[in-house]
Amino acid sequence: MTVHAVDHVGLQVADAAEAARYFCDAYGFHIEAEADAGTGFADGHSLVLAHGGVRLVVTSAGHPEQSGAEFVARHGDGVRDVAFSSTDVAADFARAVAAGAEAVQEPQVFEEDGAGRVVVAVIGTHEGLLHSLVQRDTPDGAFLPGRYRPLPVAASGEPAAPLLRSVDHLALCLAPGSLDTWVSFYERALGLRHTYNESIKVGGQVMDSKVVQDETRGITFTMVEPRAEGKRGQLHDFLDNFGGPGVQHIAFGTDAITDAVRDLAGRGVEFLSTPAEYYNGLAGRGIDVGVETEVLRELSLLVDQDEWGHLIQIFTRSPYPRRTVFFELIQRVEARTFGSGNIKALYEAVERERTRAAGSDEETSPAPAMTAAR
Repeated sequence: MTVHAVDHVGLQVADAAEAARYFCDAYGFHIEAEADAGTGFADGHSLVLAHGGVRLVVTSAGHPEQSGAEFVARHGDGVRDVAFSSTDVAADFARAVAAGAEAVQEPQVFEEDGAGRVVVAVIGTHEGLLHSLVQRDTPDGAFLPGRYRPLPVAASGEPAAPLLRSVDHLALCLAPGSLDTWVSFYERALGLRHTYNESIKVGGQVMDSKVVQDETRGITFTMVEPRAEGKRGQLHDFLDNFGGPGVQHIAFGTDAITDAVRDLAGRGVEFLSTPAEYYNGLAGRGIDVGVETEVLRELSLLVDQDEWGHLIQIFTRSPYPRRTVFFELIQRVEARTFGSGNIKALYEAVERERTRAAGSDEETSPAPAMTAAR
């Protein structure tokens, strides 16, 4: 297989303009392109957002009889498509379909004068998550020539030094007993490799996690399922509120996580907190990421290590009314996988947020720009 990176993440939303406003205001994205009217490519209004090496595509649900509206009715706003960069879309599409992927869209060429050629095919999983396969003759060229119209960056658009470098990984929340089926699918259909296992216990909940990656680690899926013998918890809540398995969070890679957290917090992004006692034990764990403990404590950053290096992470609060999809910032200092301590600490942070929200008399308000994005 020749898939090697995340090209973009496609979110199906109730209102693309409202979703774009949120990501621009809260995360510093700018609108790079929009779908030309009358092309028939998208179910509704579609906008391409960019920040550093990250591209998000937000598409409105459109007509009630179209699949986008059906997705939003079932799941709320959420990730519908994780698109992969490919050097040979036709071959990758054929291999994936032969391995059991659904053939959603045969390879199609998009081009116009001076904009470069882009080849796109789409495959589907057995639970409806889509994967576009994208081959670009000009990696920095137009998003989809002839279908999306490039837009100029406003003076207040992309920052001079982008804080988000890449989509580091995506986490899939799966139904109990399905983890091995999903791992096998990605191994057979896309040639990803199973690289990491972890079992997590949080407040009586028991979760199993496996990671699949491509050889360059440009694509990483962290897949988590609750065990049947554990208590109901956050993963069950996601499955109930999202209406089935799906992308639970998107992790943005950064090279300056302290700067990114301060900047995003100043824009209104809410991060999950970490108990003070977590930081009292860092010295005993022998972890030094070059950031003073007081700074880590101040920003609620989590640190961990694998056999190659260190990593720093933090989760955001979900901006969506159903409290499904949320985001993560991660800075890797040579680390290639995930540290056992952080996985548990991260899910403990989410569980504290779940308990806080459940005990509140009134529903936690989503970020202001997302109140219409249902």
